[in-house]
Amino acid sequence: MVMKHLFCLIFCQLLLLQAFGSHIIGGDITVRSIGGNRFEITLHFFRDCNSSTDFDIPLPLGIFDKQTNALVLTDSMNLSSKTKLVLGDSCFRPANMCIQQGLFIDTITLPNNPHGYYLSWERCCRNSVIQNLVAPGNTGMVFYAEIPDPALFDSTPVFGSYPKAYMCANQPNSLDFSATDTDGDSLVYSLVRPYRGHTTSGAPVSTSPLPAPYDTVTFNWPSYGMFNIVGGNPSMAINPHTGIITASPNVLGIFVWCVEVDEYRHGIKIGEIRRDIQFEVLNCNNNLSPVFTSPANHSYFITAGDSLCLQIIASDADGDWVSLHGTSSLPLQDGVIRSDSAQGIVHSSVCIQTSCSDISNTPYQIHLMARDYSCYPGNTTVFDMSITVKAPEDGKVDSLVPNVFTPNGDGIHDAFQIRSRHLSSCYDNFHIQIFDRWGILMYESHDFLFSWDGHTKTGTEAGTGVYYYVMEAGFMNSTTSFHGFVQLIR
Repeated sequence: MVMKHLFCLIFCQLLLLQAFGSHIIGGDITVRSIGGNRFEITLHFFRDCNSSTDFDIPLPLGIFDKQTNALVLTDSMNLSSKTKLVLGDSCFRPANMCIQQGLFIDTITLPNNPHGYYLSWERCCRNSVIQNLVAPGNTGMVFYAEIPDPALFDSTPVFGSYPKAYMCANQPNSLDFSATDTDGDSLVYSLVRPYRGHTTSGAPVSTSPLPAPYDTVTFNWPSYGMFNIVGGNPSMAINPHTGIITASPNVLGIFVWCVEVDEYRHGIKIGEIRRDIQFEVLNCNNNLSPVFTSPANHSYFITAGDSLCLQIIASDADGDWVSLHGTSSLPLQDGVIRSDSAQGIVHSSVCIQTSCSDISNTPYQIHLMARDYSCYPGNTTVFDMSITVKAPEDGKVDSLVPNVFTPNGDGIHDAFQIRSRHLSSCYDNFHIQIFDRWGILMYESHDFLFSWDGHTKTGTEAGTGVYYYVMEAGFMNSTTSFHGFVQLIR
């Protein structure tokens, strides 16, 4: 009888561990510099509302030397608040889905350290029915962030509000995982393999913080992996500049992934945060997202000095009300991409006037978003374009000159000259020589804004006929020669 009671006790404890383990949803750590060597640490812990076990209190957060992995500090974080999150909107709410956020906040002091630090906390276990992982019910989660030397007074980026926690099967989904950085540092987003760490279902909580390296999760190969996180076509992807995730899953189930935000200052990575998250793919009402029918291409090339105007059109097959807006890293002719909203189809345009100062090997970016307003999720479509501004005519200035001119004083084609006069600043050096058919030099200039009115070097009028020219034009220390003929008619 004693053995039976002991067996029941052990069995019930295992069930309790499994019940709690199946309710960890995700989380992240952020750090805010509050002056001197003081920092405010915030840990977001998301879990299923139906969990029968409360949040871990206190929560032992480890702070480690980034280079040596030595434990510098263990911070016992207490629960500041817990909130039931609102999912969906006024006309669509996913059934049987409830998420609670535990907010842990504390203030710590860290000594200056040129190596920087990383912060971590581990907990097992994930939901046992996660579809894209092997043995998820025995797989832990690591909450993780990196910060630079406190002497930099840096605050990490901060993720936006908790995403909606679900996606709709067999239709495009757009998820906002963007972050903000109060220091103005550059942020780069990527999808990374989640950490599983050291914890297991048998030991769900470490007695003390354990250092990196941390093992990563095992994807349910060959169906899933970093190449195909949630299934569907196209596969899940994240915009490295905006943090917008796009996915079109085609299988119902529960999936996990992790978004990493790398923080750069003056081109050097100084820190990172990670949001490990669980999403459920549901059967939603079949609402089609808006579709961009114009522009036709995602990349354009334009010559400095020229302009480019593109029509922007997005339509919604369901006839929903659609809004359109966009941003650009290039100066626009009218200052903005005009927003529009209408039922079924929206129109706008973008016009760009380039100059020599815009020449760059790095493409400029235009980011467009069309959103339909309905009762269903997955209703935002993103369209990204790149525009590369090249040197004018790739240095082929001979295509910018006429092949005939008439110096008769009527004000029309009276001189032989470069047609695109505003491009003079695009060239580092310039030289032109004009010869008659016997090879006698008639005219010479080092000025891109030259103008030959048909007179010789001695000031006499050159006669009607065909003349030969040689031009040399240089851009970025590279000089190219061109030659051709021009006809003078009097």
